[in-house]
Amino acid sequence: MYWVVLFSFKLRSSCFLSLDQARSLLHFHWPFCSKYQSLKYYYQSMMILVRKPHWGLLLFLLHLHCRTCHSTEPMNCTDTSRVCTSFMAFKPGPNQTLPLIQSMFDVLPGDITVEGNGWGYMFIRKNCSCATGIKEYLSNTTFTVKSNEGLVYDVVMNAYDGLAFLPNTTRRARNGAVVSLRLFCGCSSGLWNYLVSYVMRDGDSVESLASRFGVSMDSIESVNGISNLDNVTVGSLYYIPLDSG
Repeated sequence: MYWVVLFSFKLRSSCFLSLDQARSLLHFHWPFCSKYQSLKYYYQSMMILVRKPHWGLLLFLLHLHCRTCHSTEPMNCTDTSRVCTSFMAFKPGPNQTLPLIQSMFDVLPGDITVEGNGWGYMFIRKNCSCATGIKEYLSNTTFTVKSNEGLVYDVVMNAYDGLAFLPNTTRRARNGAVVSLRLFCGCSSGLWNYLVSYVMRDGDSVESLASRFGVSMDSIESVNGISNLDNVTVGSLYYIPLDSG
């Protein structure tokens, strides 16, 4: 029997599954996978097919050793009383109009800046704070469901394209239902004025983002704890430091 070892450098986690289990899981969200949209973003770093379970155990032990080599935590989040200004980079879908985006992010028109040069992104200004007990910088908002199809979790995750934090739920979508959720944001430690939450897309790289936002590659690597550029993955959330907003 073949077994699959799924290993993620980004999340510093791994798991050991039968081939049938792996095939099944690749079509569903894990309950704790609220930071990214799907399992493929979690374990695209390495997928190894092995015949005997003990090989998976050896790889897992190697992974535990590597966890002490470097940290990928972008920022310390301990001061729950602190509130900062942050920005979120959002690329609207075909049916996501400006009024709809204002509602999705709970912001005013003046809080939204449209990026030029054909990128098609909007930069949305939001207050950000450290969530108690979660140790993540988050910002509150609400989302109004516009469909009766699918699950609330999937509808929300697809709408916000990786920026949403929402515990997994099997609740069915209902047109008109209002969902409370939080969005990933970041507060600078003082070296930069602002942080932009950015979900990596196909064609993006640390080098291209540095050029696009006018910051150094070292700054992006530093704020995100990136020690190896090969570990930067599509669909993952990163923070872009800015000196001005």
